[in-house]
Amino acid sequence: MEGREHRRRAVRWTLAGIFVVALAAGLVGRLTGGGSALADASTRPTIASKTVARGSAALLVLSDLPSGWTAGGAGAAPTRETPWSPKLARCVGVPARVAAVAPTKVNSPNFTSADQVDAVEDSVSVYSSGAQARAEYAALASTRTTGCMNRVASLALQQHMQKQAGSTTTVGVVSFADLPAAAAALHLTGFTVTIPIARGGRVLTVWSTQVDFVSGALLQQITFNGNGSAFPPVLEEQLLSTMQARH
Repeated sequence: MEGREHRRRAVRWTLAGIFVVALAAGLVGRLTGGGSALADASTRPTIASKTVARGSAALLVLSDLPSGWTAGGAGAAPTRETPWSPKLARCVGVPARVAAVAPTKVNSPNFTSADQVDAVEDSVSVYSSGAQARAEYAALASTRTTGCMNRVASLALQQHMQKQAGSTTTVGVVSFADLPAAAAALHLTGFTVTIPIARGGRVLTVWSTQVDFVSGALLQQITFNGNGSAFPPVLEEQLLSTMQARH
């Protein structure tokens, strides 16, 4: 009986972790983006259907994942947005001509493992040219980007998540770290976010790793989320290989 109740508590805790991951993924985009994604729908620019189709064809789909994974409905609607807030762009030193570009961004659903411990989501930004996409990738790959994320986004993300989580949960310091050095040799960039969460005498760390790569005029961004431990590395490598081979 005691063991069964322990398992129930563990499942409830895991579900809370998945919820926090979803909060983190959405908020990071709002903190670092230019803000156009938050604009009223009537003010958003028209997005050509062929541009959306171009990006959507490269997205992760449920059949790419192991048996038992599920998709959480449709992905967010396509948007036109710059990945850079003015504050973050200044910190990293992104040229104004690069920071001002607003590609069309399409999104996959959120995919969750059968045990609800791991999750993954995908987005593709469609640029007007390969040169624009490469310039964006170079800015993301800057040696200053992760440090600036810690300075610009960490505290605001922690405070927002704490407000959403309520008084029974404590959200610790949100920390951004570079990907392993070997990622650059594979033409990948990004960062890992760790978020410690305490509730009811237990501490769980949420891990969220964003990986970006460029192919022609497309910039793909895959986010791997894990609750209590990092997303399984073998599956992460498999999915990245699948996504890169799709281009």
